[in-house]
Amino acid sequence: MDAKQIDALAQTIADARRTNKPMDVAGAIGGLSEADAYKVQFAVHDKICAGGADKVAGWKVALTLPAQYEPLKLSGPVFACIYQSGVRQSGAVFEDGYPLKPGIEPELVARISKDAPAGAAPYTADSIRNHIAALHCGMELVDNRYVDVMKMTGPGRIADNVLQAACVIGPEVEDWQKLDFPNLRGRSLLNGKELAKGSGSAVMGSALISLAWLANALNKHGKMLKAGDVILTGSVHPPAFLPGKGVARTEFAGLGGTEITIR
Repeated sequence: MDAKQIDALAQTIADARRTNKPMDVAGAIGGLSEADAYKVQFAVHDKICAGGADKVAGWKVALTLPAQYEPLKLSGPVFACIYQSGVRQSGAVFEDGYPLKPGIEPELVARISKDAPAGAAPYTADSIRNHIAALHCGMELVDNRYVDVMKMTGPGRIADNVLQAACVIGPEVEDWQKLDFPNLRGRSLLNGKELAKGSGSAVMGSALISLAWLANALNKHGKMLKAGDVILTGSVHPPAFLPGKGVARTEFAGLGGTEITIR
């Protein structure tokens, strides 16, 4: 796919996102390869952020299990950006109309302390620890913003930022270095009713493994984790789409919770 085609597809996505209405872009971007999908994603970032309208504040890891990425015919987990406009603190309120069809996921949020450029060896779960300033309990707010999400191919989802709507940052985790990451237990609730639950092992075995994977994946695309980035490291369960409005909460047993209100 040449640069002109990539730019045209990115414009189609950017224009559709700005309407804040259900997007009908599956046909336009359904034939993308995985490699071209990331090129389109990066081009969309440039268009959304043009003129300082927004900026890339970090990244998310998604589709961390084979059962999630294989049906979409993807080679493995994927990543997408977090816009600064989508970074919120626990207690945030989302008004009617955004997101269009919200879902929530319990995720650990990493704040990056220093850049992670490509080096002589790939990053590992051990070496990536040196790039973490803090870990927080958090929530990814996702948005099924499509007329028919089932028509969105795996590469098509990559191109449009893999449902990302917001990164909600909750309480900081003290002594995170001592966490038993694979055995963390997380769950999602709406108005006190549990919607879904899962363990930290669903995040590629550990949030540290997923963070190292992200650092290496970004390097392969000529990018990197940067000091100050916020990272959604991956969910312990697939998106829990909300059956109604109210107070949505994600929590990790023994660590704390993160809440938003959907009006």
